[in-house]
Amino acid sequence: MNISDNKLKTWFFLALLLLICYSPVYLTNYAFSDDWTYLYSSFNDPSSLLKWDLLSGRPVYGVLRYWYAFFTTDTVSFVYLRLFSVFSLIALCCYIYEFTCKREIFDNNTQRITFSLLLCLLPSFQVFAAWAVCFPYIISVLFSGISYSILSKNPDRYRIVLSAIVLAISFAIYQPAAMSFLFFASTDICLSKRNVDKKELIVILLILSFGMFTALIFAKILPIELYGEILSRTNFTPNIVKKIEWFIREPLKNAICNFDLGRRILYVIISLAIMAAGIVKIKSYGKHKPYLFMVLLILSAIPNLIVSESFAAYRSITAIAMIATSIFITGIFTLLQKTAISKIHYSPLIIGAMFLVNNNIRTGFSTPQQIEYNLFDREVIRMVPKEYTGKIYYRLIDNDLPRLASSSKYDEFGTLSLGIPWTFQGMAYSVKKLNNMKFVIPGNPIIYDDSNCPGNCIIIDSRAILPKSR
Repeated sequence: MNISDNKLKTWFFLALLLLICYSPVYLTNYAFSDDWTYLYSSFNDPSSLLKWDLLSGRPVYGVLRYWYAFFTTDTVSFVYLRLFSVFSLIALCCYIYEFTCKREIFDNNTQRITFSLLLCLLPSFQVFAAWAVCFPYIISVLFSGISYSILSKNPDRYRIVLSAIVLAISFAIYQPAAMSFLFFASTDICLSKRNVDKKELIVILLILSFGMFTALIFAKILPIELYGEILSRTNFTPNIVKKIEWFIREPLKNAICNFDLGRRILYVIISLAIMAAGIVKIKSYGKHKPYLFMVLLILSAIPNLIVSESFAAYRSITAIAMIATSIFITGIFTLLQKTAISKIHYSPLIIGAMFLVNNNIRTGFSTPQQIEYNLFDREVIRMVPKEYTGKIYYRLIDNDLPRLASSSKYDEFGTLSLGIPWTFQGMAYSVKKLNNMKFVIPGNPIIYDDSNCPGNCIIIDSRAILPKSR
């Protein structure tokens, strides 16, 4: 991989590879899970989108979603959101590359390019790019990096204030992504050869504390002031010991497995061995750096540990995954250098990861969601006359509907949208609009048993759309 030191050529190279491996997100037309709720709410009640995000403690995210709701007309609108995510990822990748160059991290530009690309191919970013409603999340990571860069350049009081404001905006978009501030700190402090200043560490932790404090205000105080309520998902955990056990078993294991969605034991062992090589490498830069790395990794998990919600979805472990994978990649570089393999052998790492990303998105998002919608569209057209003006309902009583994806992970890769109650309205609205139908979608259209629907109505049965024999 002979890449020129010319920045524009390098940026173009990074952009080209990311556009190739993430191509399914913008070359295919599909919607997934909450995308359907977004579509329906955009047409019926855009303010409900803003309210939900404000209750979730994400005001900037809410404003962005509310604004785009007025431009959302059909599933094609989501293609533009996913394309925005891909371009955001390109910007982040170039930013990480420039970040490592300026701080002289790694021995050469080939390693920096490989490092930047592999990080932007992690499952967390696959979800961000493939799921339209996640479109601002990558910007949150980018803002966290900008915040750290502002702080790390002669941090006078003006830079400290500006860094704090930018990080607060990052937290106001998506809290788990904003914790990536610690990834940039970890990369700068632990993967570089420079000495660590205690005052610098204190300032970093103070800025992070400020960002987390603003997140607390967004999640606890702002919703009370605006709506008189808060979401239970933002409550603090009542059992910290059990939560730590969960963290080791789920988020930490996911982060260690980096690109392996199957989380196989063999891969865990191999990954830990490679990470150990990375730990040994950074110890040569300073005997305290391995401990600092572990501290920063644990700190990045604080939002996951303190809230009652126990969900290790990939979108919620961005910072943990980036920090753990950074030492994993460092370990790979160290091991390859010890075997005297030339720099060209970094190419298979990138090509292999790109193949995994493309395959994960196709098999976990675009293809099954397209099949699922086509089956739904066909069933509605079969059951509902075009001129029918009554109501349609959705019967969802089978918790074991056959999946269309070969495998599934959390509520992300391979999840069945038709198995989620809140997707029906958006899917039905799309069918109605595209086929010029006249049926009515009620406010509460889900039937959870074999009872009949009230009045002039037709029931769409999930078991008819997805029969067991499929």
